[in-house]
Amino acid sequence: MRHCSFPLLVLTLAGSALHASAEEYLQNDSRRLSQVAKAVVLTDLSQMQPADALITGKRQKGKWKMIPFTTADLKGTALSIYSATNPPVVKLPLTQKGWHAVYIGLATTSGGFSIGGNGIRAKLSDERVFKRMANNLALLENRRSVIQECFLTVADLKGQSLEIAPVRGLPANVCYVKVVPMTAAEVKTAQTPSKHRTSIATFDGHSWIWPFNPTTAEELAEEFRGFEDTDVGKWWFQVTGSDLVCYPSKVGTYPGEGTVDFPTGAYAVYTKSLETMFKKGINPLKVARDAAKAQGVEFHVMLRPAGWVGSMPYEETFNSKFYYDHPEWRCIDRDGTSTFFMSYANPEVRKQLIEIFRETLELQPEGVGFVFNRGMPLMLWEDAFCQRFQQMHNADAKTVPDEDPRIYATRAAIMTDFLTEVRALLDETAAKQGRKERYKISLGTFAKEADNQRWGLDLPTWIQRGLVDDLATTWFAYHTSFTKTPGQVDMDYYRRITKGTNTKAYPMVIAWKTGKPKELSKQVGAYLLKGDPGVAIWDPQVMKGWPDNSPGNVFDILGKLGHRDDLLRWAKEGVPTPLTIPLTRLDENYFSRWFPNTGF
Repeated sequence: MRHCSFPLLVLTLAGSALHASAEEYLQNDSRRLSQVAKAVVLTDLSQMQPADALITGKRQKGKWKMIPFTTADLKGTALSIYSATNPPVVKLPLTQKGWHAVYIGLATTSGGFSIGGNGIRAKLSDERVFKRMANNLALLENRRSVIQECFLTVADLKGQSLEIAPVRGLPANVCYVKVVPMTAAEVKTAQTPSKHRTSIATFDGHSWIWPFNPTTAEELAEEFRGFEDTDVGKWWFQVTGSDLVCYPSKVGTYPGEGTVDFPTGAYAVYTKSLETMFKKGINPLKVARDAAKAQGVEFHVMLRPAGWVGSMPYEETFNSKFYYDHPEWRCIDRDGTSTFFMSYANPEVRKQLIEIFRETLELQPEGVGFVFNRGMPLMLWEDAFCQRFQQMHNADAKTVPDEDPRIYATRAAIMTDFLTEVRALLDETAAKQGRKERYKISLGTFAKEADNQRWGLDLPTWIQRGLVDDLATTWFAYHTSFTKTPGQVDMDYYRRITKGTNTKAYPMVIAWKTGKPKELSKQVGAYLLKGDPGVAIWDPQVMKGWPDNSPGNVFDILGKLGHRDDLLRWAKEGVPTPLTIPLTRLDENYFSRWFPNTGF
């Protein structure tokens, strides 16, 4: 065991150069704590248990390798694994007592030339769910590795152990465990939910299972650990597709159901993971719903309205039985060409999704909805659409141009019927359940008014009739005026149609396409300055780094997008970065200007 205190001025990374500066710290950074000088840093991880899970010398499958490491202030024994090592969980007894913040120091994993992906899972022994964490720092000059200090939890320590496990398919170098005593005021602050829970987070229903291969409810719930102390107040949880679902359904199909020959091993892993959990009686959708409830946030079941099937090589991976059983209800182009889409002009198609919603409402989410960016078309020139067009306009839909306003009006009438049917289901179900709170409808819609009009999303009518509660501008949509930047979204249009109503419109950012940290801060700060109720975030994950390789975890900022004043300051001064500690040695690499691997 080694006792160390870290100075208030620490070495940080800016580009490829090191400099010392007084920083603004992230919410859970240990340097914010008043007793950080009393921190205990445990650097001898050879004390992890069981001892037979640890080795020295030649690496072995299923074993953590103990390697020496040093920094300017630290010296110890780290634990190292590769992406396919697959070692067991190891534990480190914590002897400290009372309230502490717990941190783990993770070193970069280099492929010899640049940083590689990495990650671990960690928790205390009395916690059910592991937290995923990673080092998302670049190598320094001359390929020097660095430690990123990662926050785990705030806990009342009374004999627990710290448990560390691998993340499937990722290497890791674990250097130290750090515990920092906390004052009562600091504990209270840490346990108080954010007062800025104005953000929406979407979950795609697929990437929480692959590549992690969960087989238990606790492993599934790892996706959500780290959201609890953020500004995210609503989860839009997609079931995977339209009637392609990630839970045991009497109505829909789970992806890969009945398939034996998958296009890649990854898709086979996804399906096998679902089937393993189903056999254990685990409902993944319920796990997600329960996690949202535990965090005190809203949970909305969302469908991808065009997510029925995929073309080769995914025709047996995304494989709605309803689609294959009913070719007569597919979208047909004006020349008779069949498509991979089902037509909402057919009442039977709408009823299929009504029944998907009906069974998910047994979990009593706060609402349901659609992310329309996934995708178009919802109807073309099939018989059902042409008949409706004839009824409305006394004309043949196949004889008018694609952009004829009557085509748009017919689509709008059909989609308004559908939203009305959804609203009726919600009200009927709420009454049967004795539910006092009204179920909400949430929609991901397009960048511009013209896009919504073209595809029948009659937002002004839906708002007026109370058919939509929350809108998010899912601007990245095919067959629309899709542009590469969210700045092309017409938020003035959304502000205009929602003004004075109960419907809220949220601009959206993409977690894996944020731009630079200052750019993200400026963009979202500007939205909030204009009075937008918050932002929606497409598919954030806790352990991911910045898309442009800026230092630190992108979620550290994505999780704070309700803090307007902070965002405006960060837009000018830059965002906080994690505690960064350059290594002087890692295993046999004594870092110097003579970096290794120049002969390969």
